[in-house]
Amino acid sequence: MNAVSNRRVKRLILTGAAGLTALTLAGCAGASGGGGEAGGPLVLYTWAASEGDQAQWADFIDGAKAEDPDLDISVEGPSFADYWTKVKTRLSGSNPPCLLTTQAARAQELGDLLMPLDDLIEKSGFDVDNIDASMLSGMTVDGTIRAIPYDAEPIVLFYNVEAFQAAGLDLPGTEYTRDQFISDAKALTDGEKKGLALAPGVFIPNAWSLADGVPAVTEDGELDLTNPDFVDQMQSFFDLVAVEGVAKAPEAADGSEVSQQAFTSGAVPMLIEGPWMYGSFADAADFTLGVSIVPSTSGEAAAMTAGSGFGIAANCERPDEAFAAIEALTSLAVQEKQAEARGIVPARIEALPAWAEGKTDGASEVVEALLSNATPQRTTTTWNQVETLMTQYGVQGYRGELTAEEIMETIQNSVQG
Repeated sequence: MNAVSNRRVKRLILTGAAGLTALTLAGCAGASGGGGEAGGPLVLYTWAASEGDQAQWADFIDGAKAEDPDLDISVEGPSFADYWTKVKTRLSGSNPPCLLTTQAARAQELGDLLMPLDDLIEKSGFDVDNIDASMLSGMTVDGTIRAIPYDAEPIVLFYNVEAFQAAGLDLPGTEYTRDQFISDAKALTDGEKKGLALAPGVFIPNAWSLADGVPAVTEDGELDLTNPDFVDQMQSFFDLVAVEGVAKAPEAADGSEVSQQAFTSGAVPMLIEGPWMYGSFADAADFTLGVSIVPSTSGEAAAMTAGSGFGIAANCERPDEAFAAIEALTSLAVQEKQAEARGIVPARIEALPAWAEGKTDGASEVVEALLSNATPQRTTTTWNQVETLMTQYGVQGYRGELTAEEIMETIQNSVQG
Protein backbone atom coordinates (compact mmCIF):
# COMPACT_ATOMS: atom_id res chain seq x y z
CA MET A 1 0.00 0.00 0.00
CA ASN A 2 1.21 3.49 -0.74
CA ALA A 3 2.36 5.02 2.52
CA VAL A 4 0.24 8.15 2.33
CA SER A 5 -2.93 6.22 1.72
CA ASN A 6 -2.13 3.69 4.41
CA ARG A 7 -2.05 6.65 6.78
CA ARG A 8 -5.23 8.17 5.36
CA VAL A 9 -7.22 4.95 5.69
CA LYS A 10 -6.53 5.08 9.43
CA ARG A 11 -7.99 8.60 9.53
CA LEU A 12 -11.34 7.83 7.87
CA ILE A 13 -14.27 8.25 10.25
CA LEU A 14 -17.48 6.30 9.87
CA THR A 15 -20.28 8.86 9.67
CA GLY A 16 -23.74 9.10 8.17
CA ALA A 17 -25.29 5.62 8.46
CA ALA A 18 -28.09 6.52 6.08
CA GLY A 19 -25.65 7.76 3.47
CA LEU A 20 -23.56 4.63 3.92
CA THR A 21 -26.55 2.37 3.34
CA ALA A 22 -27.55 4.30 0.24
CA LEU A 23 -24.04 4.12 -1.11
CA THR A 24 -23.72 0.39 -0.51
CA LEU A 25 -26.94 -0.28 -2.38
CA ALA A 26 -25.90 2.06 -5.18
CA GLY A 27 -22.61 0.22 -5.46
CA CYS A 28 -24.43 -3.06 -6.01
CA ALA A 29 -26.63 -1.51 -8.66
CA GLY A 30 -23.61 0.16 -10.26
CA ALA A 31 -21.93 -3.19 -10.84
CA SER A 32 -24.58 -4.01 -13.44
CA GLY A 33 -25.39 -0.46 -14.55
CA GLY A 34 -21.85 0.27 -15.68
CA GLY A 35 -20.52 3.56 -16.97
CA GLY A 36 -21.53 3.44 -20.58
CA GLU A 37 -25.27 2.80 -20.41
CA ALA A 38 -27.14 5.95 -21.43
CA GLY A 39 -29.50 7.11 -18.70
CA GLY A 40 -28.06 4.77 -16.08
CA PRO A 41 -25.92 5.80 -13.12
CA LEU A 42 -22.34 6.83 -13.65
CA VAL A 43 -20.15 4.30 -11.88
CA LEU A 44 -17.30 5.54 -9.71
CA TYR A 45 -14.66 2.82 -9.44
CA THR A 46 -12.49 3.45 -6.41
CA TRP A 47 -11.11 1.97 -3.20
CA ALA A 48 -14.42 1.15 -1.53
CA ALA A 49 -14.04 -2.06 0.47
CA SER A 50 -14.06 -0.62 3.99
CA GLU A 51 -16.93 1.06 5.80
CA GLY A 52 -14.76 4.15 6.22
CA ASP A 53 -14.16 4.35 2.48
CA GLN A 54 -17.85 3.90 1.76
CA ALA A 55 -18.82 6.59 4.26
CA GLN A 56 -16.38 9.01 2.65
CA TRP A 57 -17.76 8.43 -0.86
CA ALA A 58 -21.32 8.73 0.49
CA ASP A 59 -20.41 12.15 1.87
CA PHE A 60 -18.87 13.20 -1.44
CA ILE A 61 -21.91 12.07 -3.43
CA ASP A 62 -24.42 13.62 -1.02
CA GLY A 63 -22.56 16.92 -1.28
CA ALA A 64 -22.38 16.67 -5.06
CA LYS A 65 -26.13 15.99 -5.28
CA ALA A 66 -26.75 19.18 -3.33
CA GLU A 67 -24.94 20.94 -6.19
CA ASP A 68 -26.66 18.88 -8.92
CA PRO A 69 -29.85 17.09 -7.78
CA ASP A 70 -30.01 15.11 -11.02
CA LEU A 71 -26.62 13.55 -10.43
CA ASP A 72 -26.74 9.75 -10.36
CA ILE A 73 -23.52 8.05 -9.20
CA SER A 74 -23.00 4.55 -7.89
CA VAL A 75 -19.80 3.22 -6.36
CA GLU A 76 -17.92 -0.03 -6.63
CA GLY A 77 -14.39 -1.18 -6.04
CA PRO A 78 -11.99 -3.30 -3.97
CA SER A 79 -9.69 -2.41 -1.09
CA PHE A 80 -7.08 0.27 -1.59
CA ALA A 81 -4.32 -2.33 -1.73
CA ASP A 82 -6.07 -4.19 -4.55
CA TYR A 83 -7.33 -1.16 -6.43
CA TRP A 84 -4.20 -0.41 -8.46
CA THR A 85 -4.20 -3.82 -10.13
CA LYS A 86 -7.93 -4.52 -10.26
CA VAL A 87 -8.81 -1.20 -11.89
CA LYS A 88 -6.92 -2.31 -15.00
CA THR A 89 -8.91 -5.55 -15.19
CA ARG A 90 -12.21 -3.81 -14.49
CA LEU A 91 -11.74 -1.35 -17.34
CA SER A 92 -11.06 -4.14 -19.81
CA GLY A 93 -14.27 -5.97 -18.89
CA SER A 94 -17.82 -5.46 -20.09
CA ASN A 95 -19.67 -2.22 -19.32
CA PRO A 96 -16.65 -0.47 -17.73
CA PRO A 97 -17.07 2.40 -15.24
CA CYS A 98 -16.65 6.01 -16.31
CA LEU A 99 -15.28 7.62 -13.14
CA LEU A 100 -12.03 6.62 -11.46
CA THR A 101 -10.01 7.85 -8.51
CA THR A 102 -6.26 8.19 -8.51
CA GLN A 103 -3.53 9.72 -6.44
CA ALA A 104 -1.04 12.22 -7.77
CA ALA A 105 1.65 9.73 -6.78
CA ARG A 106 0.04 7.07 -8.98
CA ALA A 107 -1.27 9.16 -11.88
CA GLN A 108 1.69 8.21 -14.07
CA GLU A 109 0.98 4.54 -13.39
CA LEU A 110 -2.67 4.88 -14.44
CA GLY A 111 -1.98 7.37 -17.23
CA ASP A 112 -3.08 5.09 -20.07
CA LEU A 113 -6.38 4.37 -18.29
CA LEU A 114 -7.28 8.03 -17.75
CA MET A 115 -8.77 10.34 -20.37
CA PRO A 116 -7.00 13.69 -20.94
CA LEU A 117 -9.34 16.31 -19.49
CA ASP A 118 -7.99 19.51 -21.08
CA ASP A 119 -10.69 19.74 -23.78
CA LEU A 120 -13.45 19.06 -21.25
CA ILE A 121 -11.96 21.66 -18.90
CA GLU A 122 -11.96 24.26 -21.67
CA LYS A 123 -15.44 23.30 -22.91
CA SER A 124 -17.02 23.53 -19.47
CA GLY A 125 -15.16 26.64 -18.37
CA PHE A 126 -13.81 24.86 -15.30
CA ASP A 127 -11.33 27.22 -13.61
CA VAL A 128 -8.19 25.23 -12.83
CA ASP A 129 -6.62 28.38 -11.37
CA ASN A 130 -8.72 27.71 -8.27
CA ILE A 131 -7.05 24.31 -7.78
CA ASP A 132 -3.73 23.80 -6.01
CA ALA A 133 -1.06 23.95 -8.70
CA SER A 134 1.17 21.26 -7.21
CA MET A 135 -1.65 18.73 -7.21
CA LEU A 136 -2.66 19.58 -10.77
CA SER A 137 0.97 19.05 -11.72
CA GLY A 138 0.89 15.67 -10.01
CA MET A 139 -2.25 14.75 -11.95
CA THR A 140 -0.68 15.71 -15.28
CA VAL A 141 0.61 12.93 -17.56
CA ASP A 142 2.35 13.62 -20.87
CA GLY A 143 1.37 17.27 -20.66
CA THR A 144 -2.38 16.72 -20.12
CA ILE A 145 -4.45 16.80 -16.93
CA ARG A 146 -5.82 13.34 -16.13
CA ALA A 147 -7.71 14.00 -12.88
CA ILE A 148 -9.11 16.87 -10.81
CA PRO A 149 -7.76 16.70 -7.25
CA TYR A 150 -10.03 16.98 -4.25
CA ASP A 151 -7.29 17.36 -1.63
CA ALA A 152 -3.78 18.79 -1.41
CA GLU A 153 -1.95 17.57 1.68
CA PRO A 154 1.44 19.18 2.43
CA ILE A 155 3.47 17.03 4.79
CA VAL A 156 4.03 18.82 8.11
CA LEU A 157 5.89 18.52 11.41
CA PHE A 158 3.57 17.91 14.37
CA TYR A 159 4.87 18.78 17.82
CA ASN A 160 3.86 18.78 21.49
CA VAL A 161 3.43 22.43 22.47
CA GLU A 162 3.72 21.79 26.21
CA ALA A 163 6.92 19.78 25.74
CA PHE A 164 8.50 22.67 23.84
CA GLN A 165 7.39 25.16 26.46
CA ALA A 166 8.67 23.02 29.34
CA ALA A 167 12.08 22.86 27.63
CA GLY A 168 12.11 26.65 27.18
CA LEU A 169 12.07 26.38 23.37
CA ASP A 170 10.50 28.78 20.90
CA LEU A 171 7.53 27.28 19.07
CA PRO A 172 8.28 26.67 15.37
CA GLY A 173 5.85 27.85 12.72
CA THR A 174 6.10 28.82 9.06
CA GLU A 175 9.91 28.90 9.23
CA TYR A 176 12.17 26.23 10.75
CA THR A 177 15.81 25.56 9.90
CA ARG A 178 17.31 22.10 10.19
CA ASP A 179 19.97 23.40 12.52
CA GLN A 180 17.30 24.76 14.88
CA PHE A 181 15.24 21.60 14.53
CA ILE A 182 18.21 19.40 15.51
CA SER A 183 19.02 21.72 18.41
CA ASP A 184 15.41 21.53 19.62
CA ALA A 185 15.29 17.76 19.15
CA LYS A 186 18.44 17.36 21.24
CA ALA A 187 16.95 19.53 23.97
CA LEU A 188 13.86 17.30 23.94
CA THR A 189 15.91 14.08 23.99
CA ASP A 190 16.70 12.48 27.35
CA GLY A 191 18.40 9.11 27.12
CA GLU A 192 15.96 6.62 25.64
CA LYS A 193 13.28 9.29 25.36
CA LYS A 194 13.90 10.80 21.93
CA GLY A 195 12.78 14.04 20.32
CA LEU A 196 11.42 12.62 17.04
CA ALA A 197 9.41 9.50 16.19
CA LEU A 198 10.18 7.71 12.91
CA ALA A 199 8.36 5.18 10.74
CA PRO A 200 10.05 2.88 8.21
CA GLY A 201 9.77 3.37 4.45
CA VAL A 202 10.51 6.11 1.94
CA PHE A 203 7.49 8.40 2.31
CA ILE A 204 8.73 10.62 5.15
CA PRO A 205 12.39 10.71 4.03
CA ASN A 206 11.11 11.77 0.60
CA ALA A 207 9.19 14.63 2.23
CA TRP A 208 12.36 15.62 4.11
CA SER A 209 14.30 15.73 0.85
CA LEU A 210 11.63 17.73 -1.00
CA ALA A 211 11.65 20.30 1.82
CA ASP A 212 15.07 21.15 0.37
CA GLY A 213 13.78 20.88 -3.21
CA VAL A 214 15.46 17.56 -4.01
CA PRO A 215 13.16 14.93 -5.64
CA ALA A 216 13.58 11.16 -5.84
CA VAL A 217 12.04 11.09 -9.32
CA THR A 218 12.90 13.39 -12.22
CA GLU A 219 10.29 15.49 -14.01
CA ASP A 220 10.57 12.95 -16.84
CA GLY A 221 9.43 10.23 -14.45
CA GLU A 222 12.81 8.52 -14.03
CA LEU A 223 13.89 7.08 -10.70
CA ASP A 224 16.84 9.17 -9.47
CA LEU A 225 17.80 7.70 -6.10
CA THR A 226 21.55 7.81 -6.78
CA ASN A 227 21.55 11.54 -7.54
CA PRO A 228 24.25 12.86 -5.14
CA ASP A 229 21.93 15.57 -3.83
CA PHE A 230 19.23 13.02 -3.00
CA VAL A 231 21.81 10.72 -1.40
CA ASP A 232 22.96 13.61 0.80
CA GLN A 233 19.37 14.25 1.85
CA MET A 234 18.85 10.61 2.78
CA GLN A 235 22.12 10.56 4.72
CA SER A 236 21.08 13.63 6.70
CA PHE A 237 17.82 11.88 7.57
CA PHE A 238 19.56 8.67 8.62
CA ASP A 239 21.93 10.78 10.71
CA LEU A 240 19.06 11.95 12.89
CA VAL A 241 19.42 8.52 14.49
CA ALA A 242 22.98 7.39 13.84
CA VAL A 243 24.77 10.71 14.45
CA GLU A 244 22.48 13.20 16.18
CA GLY A 245 20.78 10.62 18.40
CA VAL A 246 17.42 12.42 18.40
CA ALA A 247 15.34 9.46 17.19
CA LYS A 248 15.23 5.68 17.46
CA ALA A 249 15.69 3.53 14.38
CA PRO A 250 12.29 2.12 13.36
CA GLU A 251 11.88 -1.60 12.94
CA ALA A 252 11.13 -2.83 9.42
CA ALA A 253 7.96 -4.50 10.69
CA ASP A 254 6.61 -1.32 12.30
CA GLY A 255 3.44 0.14 10.86
CA SER A 256 2.94 3.90 10.84
CA GLU A 257 0.75 3.52 13.92
CA VAL A 258 3.83 2.76 16.05
CA SER A 259 5.36 6.21 15.55
CA GLN A 260 1.93 7.85 15.67
CA GLN A 261 1.12 6.28 19.03
CA ALA A 262 4.52 7.23 20.39
CA PHE A 263 3.69 10.83 19.50
CA THR A 264 0.09 10.99 20.70
CA SER A 265 0.95 9.24 23.97
CA GLY A 266 3.42 12.02 24.76
CA ALA A 267 6.40 9.65 24.73
CA VAL A 268 7.97 11.48 21.75
CA PRO A 269 7.31 15.21 21.16
CA MET A 270 7.73 15.46 17.36
CA LEU A 271 6.53 13.55 14.30
CA ILE A 272 6.51 14.25 10.56
CA GLU A 273 3.15 13.26 9.04
CA GLY A 274 0.30 14.35 6.79
CA PRO A 275 -2.14 17.07 7.95
CA TRP A 276 -5.05 14.66 7.45
CA MET A 277 -3.92 13.12 10.76
CA TYR A 278 -4.66 16.32 12.71
CA GLY A 279 -8.11 15.22 13.87
CA SER A 280 -6.98 11.79 15.00
CA PHE A 281 -3.96 13.23 16.80
CA ALA A 282 -6.02 15.93 18.52
CA ASP A 283 -8.54 13.32 19.69
CA ALA A 284 -5.86 10.97 21.02
CA ALA A 285 -3.43 13.42 22.61
CA ASP A 286 -3.84 15.18 25.95
CA PHE A 287 -1.48 17.99 24.92
CA THR A 288 -1.79 20.97 22.59
CA LEU A 289 -0.99 20.04 19.02
CA GLY A 290 1.52 22.27 17.23
CA VAL A 291 2.09 22.31 13.48
CA SER A 292 5.23 23.48 11.68
CA ILE A 293 6.94 22.98 8.35
CA VAL A 294 9.18 20.01 7.64
CA PRO A 295 12.56 21.61 8.48
CA SER A 296 14.61 22.85 5.55
CA THR A 297 18.23 23.96 5.39
CA SER A 298 17.20 27.57 4.73
CA GLY A 299 14.26 27.44 7.11
CA GLU A 300 11.84 28.42 4.36
CA ALA A 301 8.59 26.54 3.80
CA ALA A 302 8.63 24.01 0.98
CA ALA A 303 6.39 20.97 0.88
CA MET A 304 5.82 17.60 -0.63
CA THR A 305 2.11 17.38 -1.32
CA ALA A 306 0.11 14.18 -1.47
CA GLY A 307 -3.49 13.84 -2.51
CA SER A 308 -6.16 12.19 -4.63
CA GLY A 309 -8.65 13.15 -7.30
CA PHE A 310 -11.31 12.09 -9.78
CA GLY A 311 -10.62 11.17 -13.39
CA ILE A 312 -12.51 9.74 -16.36
CA ALA A 313 -11.76 6.32 -17.85
CA ALA A 314 -10.19 6.57 -21.30
CA ASN A 315 -12.93 4.31 -22.72
CA CYS A 316 -15.85 6.18 -21.11
CA GLU A 317 -18.68 6.78 -23.58
CA ARG A 318 -20.23 9.59 -21.52
CA PRO A 319 -17.34 12.01 -20.91
CA ASP A 320 -19.44 15.18 -20.72
CA GLU A 321 -21.67 13.68 -18.02
CA ALA A 322 -18.65 12.29 -16.23
CA PHE A 323 -16.90 15.65 -16.16
CA ALA A 324 -20.05 17.37 -14.91
CA ALA A 325 -20.05 14.84 -12.07
CA ILE A 326 -16.40 15.66 -11.29
CA GLU A 327 -17.25 19.36 -11.20
CA ALA A 328 -19.92 18.64 -8.59
CA LEU A 329 -17.73 16.23 -6.60
CA THR A 330 -14.93 18.81 -6.38
CA SER A 331 -17.12 21.88 -5.88
CA LEU A 332 -16.32 24.47 -3.22
CA ALA A 333 -19.21 23.35 -1.00
CA VAL A 334 -18.18 19.69 -1.12
CA GLN A 335 -14.54 20.46 -0.36
CA GLU A 336 -15.48 22.75 2.50
CA LYS A 337 -17.64 19.99 3.96
CA GLN A 338 -14.86 17.41 3.60
CA ALA A 339 -12.36 19.78 5.21
CA GLU A 340 -14.64 20.44 8.17
CA ALA A 341 -15.91 16.89 8.69
CA ARG A 342 -12.86 14.80 7.81
CA GLY A 343 -9.95 17.16 8.13
CA ILE A 344 -8.59 16.81 4.60
CA VAL A 345 -6.78 19.84 3.22
CA PRO A 346 -8.93 20.82 0.21
CA ALA A 347 -7.41 21.21 -3.23
CA ARG A 348 -9.59 24.27 -3.84
CA ILE A 349 -7.66 27.25 -2.56
CA GLU A 350 -10.78 29.15 -1.50
CA ALA A 351 -11.87 26.20 0.67
CA LEU A 352 -8.74 26.35 2.85
CA PRO A 353 -10.42 28.44 5.60
CA ALA A 354 -12.71 25.48 6.26
CA TRP A 355 -9.68 23.36 7.22
CA ALA A 356 -8.58 26.04 9.70
CA GLU A 357 -11.73 25.56 11.78
CA GLY A 358 -10.91 23.96 15.13
CA LYS A 359 -7.14 23.93 14.58
CA THR A 360 -4.57 25.43 16.93
CA ASP A 361 -3.18 28.90 16.28
CA GLY A 362 -0.80 28.99 13.36
CA ALA A 363 -1.71 25.60 11.87
CA SER A 364 -3.54 27.01 8.86
CA GLU A 365 -0.78 29.57 8.25
CA VAL A 366 1.74 26.71 8.08
CA VAL A 367 -0.38 24.78 5.58
CA GLU A 368 -0.89 27.88 3.44
CA ALA A 369 2.84 28.67 3.49
CA LEU A 370 3.67 25.12 2.43
CA LEU A 371 1.11 25.08 -0.37
CA SER A 372 2.58 28.31 -1.74
CA ASN A 373 5.81 26.41 -2.45
CA ALA A 374 4.84 22.80 -3.00
CA THR A 375 5.92 19.87 -5.15
CA PRO A 376 3.74 16.78 -5.62
CA GLN A 377 5.01 13.41 -4.53
CA ARG A 378 6.14 11.88 -7.82
CA THR A 379 6.63 8.15 -8.08
CA THR A 380 7.30 5.53 -10.73
CA THR A 381 5.49 2.31 -11.65
CA THR A 382 8.16 0.53 -9.55
CA TRP A 383 7.55 2.64 -6.44
CA ASN A 384 6.13 -0.22 -4.39
CA GLN A 385 9.50 -1.95 -4.79
CA VAL A 386 11.27 1.22 -3.70
CA GLU A 387 9.06 1.40 -0.61
CA THR A 388 9.66 -2.25 0.25
CA LEU A 389 13.43 -2.04 -0.19
CA MET A 390 13.69 1.23 1.75
CA THR A 391 11.75 -0.38 4.58
CA GLN A 392 14.19 -3.28 4.52
CA TYR A 393 17.51 -1.46 4.14
CA GLY A 394 16.63 1.85 5.75
CA VAL A 395 16.86 0.36 9.23
CA GLN A 396 20.56 -0.30 8.58
CA GLY A 397 20.96 3.30 7.43
CA TYR A 398 19.45 4.62 10.66
CA ARG A 399 21.74 2.36 12.68
CA GLY A 400 24.80 3.52 10.76
CA GLU A 401 25.50 0.05 9.38
CA LEU A 402 25.11 1.14 5.74
CA THR A 403 25.52 4.57 4.15
CA ALA A 404 22.77 6.28 2.20
CA GLU A 405 24.93 5.95 -0.90
CA GLU A 406 25.11 2.16 -0.48
CA ILE A 407 21.38 1.86 0.20
CA MET A 408 20.25 4.11 -2.65
CA GLU A 409 22.52 2.34 -5.11
CA THR A 410 21.21 -1.05 -3.97
CA ILE A 411 17.59 0.06 -4.34
CA GLN A 412 18.12 1.76 -7.71
CA ASN A 413 19.93 -1.25 -9.14
CA SER A 414 17.41 -3.73 -7.74
CA VAL A 415 14.44 -1.86 -9.15
CA GLN A 416 15.97 -1.23 -12.56
CA GLY A 417 17.76 -4.58 -12.86
